Amino acid sequence: MRTLLATFVGIAAVVNPAQGQPVYDFSGVTALAEGALAGQNVNVPVPGFELLLMKDGQVVYRRAFGAWSLDEVAAADSSTKTLSGALVMSLTESSDRPFSLSSRVSEFIPQFTGLKQFITIRQCFSHTAGTGQNGAEGNPGVTLQEAALLIAAAPLSYVPGTAFSYGGTSMHAAGAAAELAGGQPWNTLFAQRITGPLGLTRTRFVLTTPDNPRIAGGCESTALEFATFMEMLRRGGLHAGPGGDVRVLQQASVDAMFTRQTPPDVPVLSSPYTGDGDYGVGVWLDERTPDGTLRGALAAGARGFSSWIDFDDGMVGAFATDRTQSSNIRTLVNLIRDAAAAAVRAGCDPDVNADGSADQDDVACLALAVAGESSCLGMGADPDFNRDGNVDQDDVDALAQVVAGSGCP
Repeated sequence: MRTLLATFVGIAAVVNPAQGQPVYDFSGVTALAEGALAGQNVNVPVPGFELLLMKDGQVVYRRAFGAWSLDEVAAADSSTKTLSGALVMSLTESSDRPFSLSSRVSEFIPQFTGLKQFITIRQCFSHTAGTGQNGAEGNPGVTLQEAALLIAAAPLSYVPGTAFSYGGTSMHAAGAAAELAGGQPWNTLFAQRITGPLGLTRTRFVLTTPDNPRIAGGCESTALEFATFMEMLRRGGLHAGPGGDVRVLQQASVDAMFTRQTPPDVPVLSSPYTGDGDYGVGVWLDERTPDGTLRGALAAGARGFSSWIDFDDGMVGAFATDRTQSSNIRTLVNLIRDAAAAAVRAGCDPDVNADGSADQDDVACLALAVAGESSCLGMGADPDFNRDGNVDQDDVDALAQVVAGSGCP
């Protein structure tokens, strides 16, 4: 049994400036996380979780809280939908048989007849297919292909394309079609196209069975591995591998994932986010600017596993747990995202000479800039390092303190 000692295990919340990275004060994030253990900003205290933040692909915050440990595996539940959406988009790029978001399930599974023959992969992965829920995705006694036949035989809940109703049955049918398009079992395709290129060793389908993987909710993962996946999406399909960038998805595929696939006026019959049907391919599009530009996207699981991308700040976050409810931490996650964004925006870059490290050379360079000789400053570096409106010795002293290991001024 885990103990509360896990609360004290973690990586420092402020990045070591010797790495040449900006320094951020994430004390507000830590306060929110610690508060969740005591029941603050949640309806019920959260017993344990890992919280990880990435900025421009670098881990800048990572801590375990409560009865949880770093790198602990959690049930991802419906966060799986985003992983499966990425695999579907990979198959639209290359597959044994023609396959696209506009493909009909009936092209692969002819038992989808009547109105069901018009159901598309796009509708399946954006909760507008009308298939309802009949338990096929959780049936351990059938294969994925057999589950699809059960879905084909069940009555529709509504005419495909006319409403948004959150669930996993339609994605399960699309997963069966994807197997046929790709010519391999789902788990094989997932390993070849997603987890393998990303180097993920602990992200896998564990529900319902290997022969009937639960396409919309069967994965387990860790904070770091899921964040690595989301960072790939943030970068437009590129993953920073040990030998250099690896392209996992084409930019167009990622763009499709983050494009609303539901009609803007579609009625919302059921949704964990009241009245909200802003959904891409297996992912919530949960924050937009007033002009409609996408700012944030979210993968969220029923028992709390959540991961997000905040595009405007270049951030990815992961809240890894399976010991609470998504509805319990919804406000908390949003507060953490806001606090993380505020910390990043208030951060400072001690590498003022842009040589890749933060050290006494930067202090000497800033001293020259303050004295009127600014040729050594890197592009974009501001000699008013402490942002007090004056360029003077106080800026040099503030930088010296940051290089020595203190937080931003």
